[in-house]
Amino acid sequence: MKEQKTSALVFDLDNTLINSKQKYERDVTEAFARLGYTVTPDQLGVNWYDFAESYGIPKQEFDESLDKRKTWEQSLADGEVLIFPETHKVLTELSGRGIRLSLLSKSNPEYTQTKLDYFDLGRYFEFVETIHPKRPSKDTAAIELVKKMKPETLRHIQFVGDREEDITCEQAVRDAFSGYALTTGGIYVGRQGQQLQGYPSVRSLEEILERL
Repeated sequence: MKEQKTSALVFDLDNTLINSKQKYERDVTEAFARLGYTVTPDQLGVNWYDFAESYGIPKQEFDESLDKRKTWEQSLADGEVLIFPETHKVLTELSGRGIRLSLLSKSNPEYTQTKLDYFDLGRYFEFVETIHPKRPSKDTAAIELVKKMKPETLRHIQFVGDREEDITCEQAVRDAFSGYALTTGGIYVGRQGQQLQGYPSVRSLEEILERL
């Protein structure tokens, strides 16, 4: 009997499923402060290492300063990182609909696991893939993730996140598996109304349920 094909969603973690924006901003601005620079969260942009290099700070030196930040365990215990209120509800409903869920995060694997354990999120995901923040994009990791999911078993896969790279890796997946009957897409999470050209945007995860 021919195996029935399924649909899948691949989520980003930080600022998509959990609200870690303030922790990241505090960690990075304090890392710059330890090196003698005063920066504001609005200045940081997407790639902190590139921003550090614009100040003439080598990546290794910036890493050494960043490593002095509060641990994820401490920040979680202090309530500095919160889960978005709809996250569990949405993931539960998606799973109930038979949609396969996986996670693709740009972080230290140990940190990702700490966050998943603390918020009891790991149980929803078939696969969890984590890449180092220094990696230029998620493209290669997204392709490897889909290989694990077996592309021949997939009908449609969408990537969900709050950054452009979370979404546009679907293009690399589409090209890599062009020989399969697999369509790809992305959903941009812009909680303040931000949009990403060429992709549907939602203000909350609950809106994803309405789009599927």
